[in-house]
Amino acid sequence: MATPNLVLPTTRSTIARQHKSTAKGNLGALIEKLNAAATDVGKWCTIEEQLDAQFRKAAGPAPKVKGGATLGSQLFREGQPVFDMPASDWFYHSREAIEKDQSKALADVEGAEDRAKIKARFAALLADWDAQETKYNLAKPRGLAHAKRMLNKAHSAWTAAEDEIVNYRPRSLEEAIELMAYAGRDEMRSVFFTPEEGQLKFMMRNIGAALAEINTRAG
Repeated sequence: MATPNLVLPTTRSTIARQHKSTAKGNLGALIEKLNAAATDVGKWCTIEEQLDAQFRKAAGPAPKVKGGATLGSQLFREGQPVFDMPASDWFYHSREAIEKDQSKALADVEGAEDRAKIKARFAALLADWDAQETKYNLAKPRGLAHAKRMLNKAHSAWTAAEDEIVNYRPRSLEEAIELMAYAGRDEMRSVFFTPEEGQLKFMMRNIGAALAEINTRAG
């Protein structure tokens, strides 16, 4: 049975610096494509980090909505109180958390009156969240949303380019040698190709199959 030409995407966190490939032909084009994507990641990562830091400084604390308060309590040892835990407020830190609790609360009641009270309470919480979030987002600097989109796009292009190299079937003995050398380099600052173990094994099988075909043609 033939091995399926399918490789899971890899994840990226490194800020890349440009690196020129020495490979030739189709493989060289793929490596240059990978390097270009990695360079874009470095560019947009820097821009996004700068704008995001500017946003957080200007916007202040992120939205949070008071959900309720915990009851005070005491810790006893041998019948004597040794520690007091005062009552304290607790908060929601995302709209999704409010909606999740609303669904749970509604699932636990059946009466129309109780359901109406729950809906009214959570409607007020959601309105409070939306108002805070709108005000918070007004502090976003121009270009931040675009930078985040471009950074995500660059990461996707990097992953796609790496997967193309992983899946590449060498077309000549020279390309097979180049691909093995490229895959076997130690990781360093200028190396953007860092596949996982399963991907490397797939590449070795692919290269082996290509070499077998080349040997058959030569014979």
